[in-house]
Parts: sequence; structure tokens; C-alpha cells
Amino acid sequence: MIWVVTTNTNTCRIYHYQKKPTQLTLLKEIAHPENKLHNQDLVSDKPGHYQARDAAHGTYSPHMEAKEIDIDNFSREIATELDQGRNNQSYEQLIIIASPHMSGLLFQHINKHVKEMVRHNIHKDLLNLPHHELLEFLQANAQYP
Repeated sequence: MIWVVTTNTNTCRIYHYQKKPTQLTLLKEIAHPENKLHNQDLVSDKPGHYQARDAAHGTYSPHMEAKEIDIDNFSREIATELDQGRNNQSYEQLIIIASPHMSGLLFQHINKHVKEMVRHNIHKDLLNLPHHELLEFLQANAQYP
């Protein structure tokens, strides 16, 4: 069995891909619409301020922006879902289709056992492709030896 994962920063779709006869079936969709929000919509107030002894002062800035933290958490959630699928033996191979940024975040969080099952890692955001076009893309770009 082959799973195809298409994701961007706020939606992930997991499909079952069958080569013969060619079929693509949506298994699950995970959505985080709040990841579309701007940083100022995600945080409730201004950064904290500090003042040093010698009249120096400034503001604290977060290590990561709130939006990036939410996207990182979303990629962690996808990684957990993929690991659960592996543990349940729901798939034998994975095809991941994501933008380079999202793919990088996802690969930070998936474990080595899931990584071993990835046959293709395609760096494109194809989440909004119509179903039949995604199937055509897979037939053209996910060739197996």
C-alpha cells in the first residue's frame, strides 16, 4: 500500500494511491486554518520591555514568530499521524508532496522508520490541484523501479 501526503502550512491530505488499476482515495484531511492568520492576529499583546541599569532599554523578541510555531506544531501533528499509520501497517511506502519549507519541517519531526518508507519527496505545493490532475501528476512523477 502507498500513501500520498500533500500538505502546505495549513492543510494536509493523506491519500491511498493504487497503481493498478490507478486510483487515488482520500483517507484523511487535517486542517489548521489558524495558520493562515498573521502574527499580530495570533499574539495578544506587544513584546515585553526591559530596562538595564545604565539607561539602556529595549524589547524582548521571540525566538520564533507565533505563526512559525503553529506551522511547526502542525508538521509535528502530521509526523505523528504518519507514524501511527506505520505502526498500524496502513502503508508500506510514502510519497510526500510539499513545499520545500514544509517538507523540511516535516522531515525534522518524522522518525527514522517513517523516513525509510519515503519513496518520493516532491518539493511542490500541489494541495489545490483537482483530484484527477493530482492523479495524473503522480502517474508522471512517481515512477517506481
